[in-house]
Amino acid sequence: MSATASILDQIGNTPLLRLNHVTDSLDADIFVKCEFMNPGGSIKDRMALCMIEEAERRGDLLPGGTILDQSTGNTGPALSFVGAVKGYDVRLFLPAQMSNAYDPEDRIRIARLYGCEVTSIDLNDHMEDVGRLSDLERAAAFVAIRMKHCHDLQQAEPTHWWANQLCNTDNTRAHREHTGREILEQVEGPIDGLAASVGTGGTLLGIAQALRSENPGMKVHGVVPTDDPRIEWVRSRTIHRALDRFGVPDLRFLMEDLLEGNVMDAEVTIEDADARKMAGRLCSEEGLFCGMSSGANVCAAIELARTLGTGSRVVTVIVDRRDRYFAEHPNEHYVV
Repeated sequence: MSATASILDQIGNTPLLRLNHVTDSLDADIFVKCEFMNPGGSIKDRMALCMIEEAERRGDLLPGGTILDQSTGNTGPALSFVGAVKGYDVRLFLPAQMSNAYDPEDRIRIARLYGCEVTSIDLNDHMEDVGRLSDLERAAAFVAIRMKHCHDLQQAEPTHWWANQLCNTDNTRAHREHTGREILEQVEGPIDGLAASVGTGGTLLGIAQALRSENPGMKVHGVVPTDDPRIEWVRSRTIHRALDRFGVPDLRFLMEDLLEGNVMDAEVTIEDADARKMAGRLCSEEGLFCGMSSGANVCAAIELARTLGTGSRVVTVIVDRRDRYFAEHPNEHYVV
C-alpha cells in the first residue's frame, strides 16, 4: 500500500453501483455514481478542484490569494475544503434571508470548519422595493447581489479570485472529462439514459456531453426541486436584469448552455417528500447514506427507466451525504 501526496488526489474515481432493492423489481438497470464518497463529501469536490487548478494555471489565482463565491449548497464546503488544502483563504456570501424554507446550517458549519469566512448579505440593505418583487425576481435578486459582492471584490483586489460556479465552464469540463468518462469506463455496454439534478447546469451538461459522445441518442432528464426557481430565472432572463440592476457586467450562465443546446429531453420536478422517502430507502435498503438530492435523482432515474422500457440502463448520481441535512430533520428539503 502506498501513500498519496495529498487528500486532493482522492477526488474522483468514485464507485459506480447497480441498485438492487429500491427499484421494486423494475426490469431495468439503475446505476448510481457514488459521488458522496469524494473526500470532501460531495460531487462538488470535482468542480472545486478543476476550477481552482485551472485558475492557477491561467495565473488568475496566485499563492496567498482569496477564493470568493456565493452558495448555500455543497459548493461552499467544496471550495473551502480544496482551498484549505492548497493554502487559500475562502470567502463565501450567503443570503441573510432564504427565498425558501431550506436551512443551509450544516453546509455552512462544514465550510467554517475548513476555515471559510462566511458573510450574510441582507437584500433589504441594497434594495428599497424588495417587497414589490415577484417570487422569481426576489430569488434572482438574492443571487445577483451576492454575485455583485464577488465581482466587486475581485475587481478591487488583485489577490481575490471569484470562482463563479454558475458561469465557470471549468465546472462543466470537470464532469465532461472526469465524471462522465469514468461512467463510460465503469458501465459495461450501452447507456440508454441519464437523470441528474440541473443545479448550476455543470454536472448534467458535462456528464451528458461525455455519455452522448458514445450514444448520441441517449435520453437526458434534468431534475429540479419544487421550490428552486433558478432554471426559470435563467430562462426568463430575470437574473440578467437583476445583475444589470446591481451594475454587474452581463454573464453567461452554464444553464444557458444547457437550455440553448437542447440537452434535456425532459425536465422532471421531484417533491421533497418523494426525495426524502427515496433517500431513506437508499440508506436502509442499499446502504447508501445519501441526501435528498440523491433521493430525487434516483426517483427520476427509475421513472426514466420505466419510460425507456424493459432492459434499459440508466445512470444517475449520488450527490452528497445525509448528514448535510440534519439541521432540517425530519423535514429535509431537496436542494442542489
